[in-house]
Amino acid sequence: MKTLARVLVVGICICAVCLPCSARIDGIDDTRAAPPTPETLLAADSVAIDCDACPRDLGEAASTALEMLLSWDRFRIVQDRKKADVILLFSGNPYLGDYLTRDGEDTRPVFIDGLILTVIDPRTGKRLWADSRHWGSWRIRGATKDLIQELRTEMESQVKRWSVEDIFRCRGVAPYQKLAFATPEEALANRDAGGPDRLTVSSPDVPDFCRRVHLIVGPDNKILGFEVQTSHAETLDVGNVLEQADQFEFASAKDEDSQKVHFTAQTKDKKVQIEYDMQGRQSILARVRFLY
Repeated sequence: MKTLARVLVVGICICAVCLPCSARIDGIDDTRAAPPTPETLLAADSVAIDCDACPRDLGEAASTALEMLLSWDRFRIVQDRKKADVILLFSGNPYLGDYLTRDGEDTRPVFIDGLILTVIDPRTGKRLWADSRHWGSWRIRGATKDLIQELRTEMESQVKRWSVEDIFRCRGVAPYQKLAFATPEEALANRDAGGPDRLTVSSPDVPDFCRRVHLIVGPDNKILGFEVQTSHAETLDVGNVLEQADQFEFASAKDEDSQKVHFTAQTKDKKVQIEYDMQGRQSILARVRFLY
């Protein structure tokens, strides 16, 4: 009996160690190569958590996900799912693609032996990302943490990282320089700049960072420069800017309406202004302005 007990204990320990290796649930194909993370997800600013179909032990996924998202500090967390850029759907059953069309909550029976995380575009119901962990009902918290961490790793690995040199290459580019101090009407009539449409201009003959820009119109109705508006899918490391601090003047301010804090790094000749929004402890590249 003692020998049998030892065998059982060893077997239990081996299973406990190996559980993370059995990490998928039926309906999630783990043999395929991971596709690139969709731009919709990379650029998302806000997120909502949906754990409505989380009976019993699965309910722990919602609170654990909230902890992980707060620690990550990447998204604004909203309660109204209609106002979220993406939704994190936790469930025990594979997503059927019916988030916008199903009548009420998912009523399928749930056998709780694992957890599925599906990231959904609430405007289309499209699945943007999904994975699962088959770790048993007693490890829902650990499974949730691991899934959020995997999502974070994949997203951060695919963010486009610019450098100060990439930005400086956009100074004085000919297709946009010819619009200097023109009126908006003159800019719209100038098709050599890549076909201006209203006050947005694009050109294939400029560096990647400034392929698409918005024209800046001054109070005298003259174009003073152009602006590149960025998203979460791209970034410029603040450290890279600070390494060249001798070229910049720095300032910070708080928006009275939104209470958002932002800071700027402006070249000493006043021609380039890099603006960051502060989101928690993170500095988010918001826009870069190039003035004539």
